[in-house]
Amino acid sequence: MSRQQQQGSMHQRQNASNSRQIRKSRVSICSWLRNGGFKYIFATIWLALNAGIFCWSFYLYKLDVRYHYLRQMIGMGLYLSRGSASVINVNAAVILLPMCRSIFAIFRSKHMHRSTRRLFDSAKFIHILCALLICIATAIHCVAHFFNAFNFSRQYNSEFPDVNVAQYRGQSPCWIIFSTVPGVTGCVMVVTLTAIVLTSCRAVRTSRHELFRYSHQLFFLFYALLVSHSLGGVLKEQCNVAVHSPGCITIPEPMAEPEPETYLLMREYRGLQPEPEINMINSEPDDIVNQTTVCIEKPVFRSHQSETWCFILIPACLYLIERLWRAIRSRQPVDVISIRMHPCDVIELELMQDDFSAKPGQYVLLQCPHISQLEWHPFTITSCPTKSKPTFKLHIRVRGDWTVALQEDLLKSSGTMKDSKVKDFQETLELPRFYVDGPYGSPSEDVFRYRTSVCIAGGVGVTPYAAVLQALLDESRKSKLRRLYFIWVCRDWECFIWFAELISTLHKKLWDSNRPDFLVVRLYLSKPSKSGEEWPPPVLQQPVFSRIEQGRPNFKELLDEVTLCNSGSDIGVFVCGPRKLSQKVHRLCNARQKNKTKLHFNKETFS
Repeated sequence: MSRQQQQGSMHQRQNASNSRQIRKSRVSICSWLRNGGFKYIFATIWLALNAGIFCWSFYLYKLDVRYHYLRQMIGMGLYLSRGSASVINVNAAVILLPMCRSIFAIFRSKHMHRSTRRLFDSAKFIHILCALLICIATAIHCVAHFFNAFNFSRQYNSEFPDVNVAQYRGQSPCWIIFSTVPGVTGCVMVVTLTAIVLTSCRAVRTSRHELFRYSHQLFFLFYALLVSHSLGGVLKEQCNVAVHSPGCITIPEPMAEPEPETYLLMREYRGLQPEPEINMINSEPDDIVNQTTVCIEKPVFRSHQSETWCFILIPACLYLIERLWRAIRSRQPVDVISIRMHPCDVIELELMQDDFSAKPGQYVLLQCPHISQLEWHPFTITSCPTKSKPTFKLHIRVRGDWTVALQEDLLKSSGTMKDSKVKDFQETLELPRFYVDGPYGSPSEDVFRYRTSVCIAGGVGVTPYAAVLQALLDESRKSKLRRLYFIWVCRDWECFIWFAELISTLHKKLWDSNRPDFLVVRLYLSKPSKSGEEWPPPVLQQPVFSRIEQGRPNFKELLDEVTLCNSGSDIGVFVCGPRKLSQKVHRLCNARQKNKTKLHFNKETFS
């Protein structure tokens, strides 16, 4: 067995052992609640609230006397359609709020409690939860209305033609659906919602992001159809219940009474006895009046008044105002200072914009009109502007059609080959125009809110923490941070070149200022080095890179070491990387800790 095969088998055994240790860790309820369990509590409360809204509307239309004659026709379909409609209205209003990025960024920048900031960081989760409920309620609503159309045709009531949607008994239910405004708008809404949901799958978002962005713009059409869905007035309610109690008896008009003399002669001719006189004073009401209610007037019906606009008016206005403000702000000119091509297909952009300020851990949305007029992609700021240096940097991993097109445009502008390791572009070149929207907050902002923080990065997930390291190097902000553990896992050693200079400079500065324990750097190469390859490579000859360990890290041992050295304190654990990496660390943070140490798990995500 070769040396490389031995290393590979050793790494596999080590990973299997680490996975078993993570699975055996006992979960603490308090840690689970602190590290994301509140999301599931919120989801449970929100589901219960929606169930209550559904039941309230269900029994309202089942018991309300205004819908008596409509219930006789369509029955259960009425209750289900109106209950699901209420759920759609509520969630269609709430789903817009998590997309107001600017408002969330303003609130998140305030000095709020840690749990409140976590709620703002869960905007994507709330958005998906509301979308799921809209899909479920839409399915119930469609099935209920299909049976309503069938019952309108079968239970046609000629006595009350205003309530009927069908024109005659036995009319085709499909014709009823496609010949009414609610039917046509409902079918278009179902098609629109299906397109939005299918293109929101993870596979589509990662491989065809532009399709995801374009299809999501259909929500404007969805909301327009939602408001106009009830304009046809298909469902009718009775509006004169006070003078026509539902179910009352309608007395036919009486015939003309004969003259008294003629009436008495007729009774004598037929051999009938004279009628007994009734004492109007001493008689009981039952002697002269029937207990059954008698209709005073015929029932009058009107179209059911829609309340959809009441639900979505304020959230829609808030969202439109926020989008308009973002559109105006993002049109400020952005100057491209420099562009560098790094190994492993990473592009470094150095940009400058007037009056632009950002904090470490925040991200911006980047647009290149030459590639797409609608696509905005989130990228973490790797170097924030300061008083002495007003520029900021972005590191972009080439993955997906948009980033590939960006790389091709930049290479065409420079006239260089793709295989060039590092390339600086001159300002005189004609570069594509960029627009920036942001910055917006993320969980990585809270690194400086703890006395001890642990930053775990996988590959290009190091970008949020690069801004943290740059802020420590520039000493641009004051914080209560006293120790930072920086753990970076990469598959290729060339990835370390991205921030090799930054890490080495900061490490040397802390050593020279007699603070060697402030920054603890752990670097791991998950992919075994090739046989015969020089290790470490000449480009990574700095002292801090001489300790690169081959193999995946044992996170349980690392976190145990952190908790042992910082017992009884609140430790912020920040993760940005692959899903499996974050899941492992999340389980360990939820486990029961010793020495009353609390691990606060924070995961970097883009909504």
